Amino acid sequence: MADKDSTTMKKFFSSILILFALVSGLSQRAEAASGDLFIYPVAPDTMMALQPRCDYIVSRFWDRCNFGTAFTKPDKLNRAFGDWISIMPHATADTVHHAIDRLMARFSKKGPETLQLATMAENWLYSDTAQIRSTELYLPFAKAAASNKKIKKADKARFEAHAKIIESSSVGSNMPDIPFVNADGSKGSLADISGKGSILLFFNDPDCMDCTMARIRLGADPNTRELIERGELVVVSIYPGEPDDENWQKAKDAAPKEWTVVAMPEAYDYFDLRSTPLFVFLNSRRKVLATELDADYLMGAFRAANQASKK
Repeated sequence: MADKDSTTMKKFFSSILILFALVSGLSQRAEAASGDLFIYPVAPDTMMALQPRCDYIVSRFWDRCNFGTAFTKPDKLNRAFGDWISIMPHATADTVHHAIDRLMARFSKKGPETLQLATMAENWLYSDTAQIRSTELYLPFAKAAASNKKIKKADKARFEAHAKIIESSSVGSNMPDIPFVNADGSKGSLADISGKGSILLFFNDPDCMDCTMARIRLGADPNTRELIERGELVVVSIYPGEPDDENWQKAKDAAPKEWTVVAMPEAYDYFDLRSTPLFVFLNSRRKVLATELDADYLMGAFRAANQASKK
């Protein structure tokens, strides 16, 4: 474990040093910005601010790369890819997306290369060990792999699933009308809840201790209850499984009476449930306003909303 942590830390500090070398005005710019595969670009000394320098580097990063040989050296290519990714948080969104689109367009008719790029993007941006977690940056890579006709169906299924989840439940998305089963056994969907105030989706598992604590705290919170009573908020406790599962009864019994409790067998098709509890906050028309929240943040927000409503 110590060796693994040490390797991770070395990679992290290596990325920081590369970022510093690329965006600072070092006299030995070319040497400092050398990667294993090619010389990285360095912004002109006339660019003083961090963001323009990062924009310059992100947009020109691959100009000197010989992709004819780069894909035959996957470890070195992966390191260069990670160096590129590490600069993106400091660049403008338009520049980053244009750079990603430009790279993926270059290999749009090449299956193996697109698959390799998407896999690297998954590792750097979406996996459990991702150093820079960003669904926004990962999505164009996942979509490129999912739509590439030269990638085998089995190989791109994972990317299709990731793209569906991101497009369904990321901030700004309009969530589809996902079906569920109500506590009384009747069938319903998110459309049944739309138009009844803001919506808090709470994905939880009865055997998850963090879920239990979040449920208890929110259930006892007076501001949350008052918002529900006035019709300004609907809390939907979602069991991400089949309604005949043993834990479904536990989920129904544990939820506060003023909450809507449902079983959603298709939850994993639309939401990233690798860790729970997961909170997703929607407006009354099912547009995603926030996600990956915690109970402390929610109770603070509900307190502010409740106080504002009373004025």
